[in-house]
Amino acid sequence: MASVTVVRKKSDRVRPGIKLYFDYWLLLATTGLVVVGMLMVYSTTFDLGLLVHDQPTYYFRRQLVALVIGVVVSLIIMQFDYHILRRFSVLLMFITLGSLVFLLFFGESNFGAVRGLYANSYQPSELAKLSTVLYISHWLSSKGDRIKDITYGLLPFSVITGVVCFLIVVQPDLSSAGLVAIIGLTIFFVAGAELRQMLIAGAIGGGIFVFLALTVPHAAARVAAWQEVLRDPNQAIWQVKQALIALGSGGLLGVGLGNSTQKFGPLPAAHTDGVFAIVGEELGLAGSLVVILLLGMLVWRGIRASQTARDSYGGLLALGITCWLGYQALINIAVITAVIPFTGIALPFLSYGGSSMLMSLIGVGILLNVSRDAHLATRSQPNKSVTESLRASLSLRRGDRRSYLSRFGGRR
Repeated sequence: MASVTVVRKKSDRVRPGIKLYFDYWLLLATTGLVVVGMLMVYSTTFDLGLLVHDQPTYYFRRQLVALVIGVVVSLIIMQFDYHILRRFSVLLMFITLGSLVFLLFFGESNFGAVRGLYANSYQPSELAKLSTVLYISHWLSSKGDRIKDITYGLLPFSVITGVVCFLIVVQPDLSSAGLVAIIGLTIFFVAGAELRQMLIAGAIGGGIFVFLALTVPHAAARVAAWQEVLRDPNQAIWQVKQALIALGSGGLLGVGLGNSTQKFGPLPAAHTDGVFAIVGEELGLAGSLVVILLLGMLVWRGIRASQTARDSYGGLLALGITCWLGYQALINIAVITAVIPFTGIALPFLSYGGSSMLMSLIGVGILLNVSRDAHLATRSQPNKSVTESLRASLSLRRGDRRSYLSRFGGRR
């Protein structure tokens, strides 16, 4: 593991000689996903780039630019105490809301939806996932046990999350709105919300989502098509059928990198929503399992960073980012395997899309920062294990679940 010497402010000084360690398992998982992703981006776009722009590497180079920017921003974030993000969470949320409103009036339509700006190169919904995690983590960590009070907890939380989800729904983009809602609910629950609040929020939010899924034309059509798949796989919609054909064609070891036939037209959006199907076709079951293993490793290390964080804000922040990346990957793979209705949601690090790649890398940079900070806190306080304190507080006592915030000794 790489190590450097760190010097901290007087208020957060650690003993001389303390070394700074990086979570190399998290780095390994992210690097593996990025490498596979860049290979798949080139494999699925070289023909499109040649036909549309007369440059086979056109889309690969655009993705590479987003990758470089993401790595640079992540490295910059890792140079500072992650608590500085508190100061910018409110500003970032206002920027996100402003971008979503601006999109409604000046966005560019693509396949019947208005989701991007500047030739669809920037999607505010990707920023919304990160800014929601940052803002909600900050807000909940500052409330303490008061979040159990509906007027301090459930109502403000519902307003914050509801506004973001509403602006995403009207694009329309139900899948991203649902993802933001699930991420927010997970953070809210872990922060100490009572079961009654979760049941109320889940019932209202779930009811609204089901209503929209059955009334919004394109969403209702996808739900109906998914129901047909359950009755007869041969009646699947074109995208799902071609994705399943691609997965089935790969066999154990695949047809070879670059040798997919489904990406040349039969499978729409093979470089974005359907990239996992091409992974299955070209790299086979073995390659698909490697991708799932890398995603699982990333989630494992993210949860580990949340468990060992030295305060409530770091714990909620790491958990939110982990849920964001994990839920999004799970939804994409479930769609490709026809487990849930078809949705247009990207697979983190593998799907083509500069906004998705940039925000995902920034999220990993924050995870690495939280993990590093926890290591320093543990080493500087050898008589008090942060991990042991957190694990002890996670225990349930006769059905009375303690607030997540109190697990860190009341620190903010």
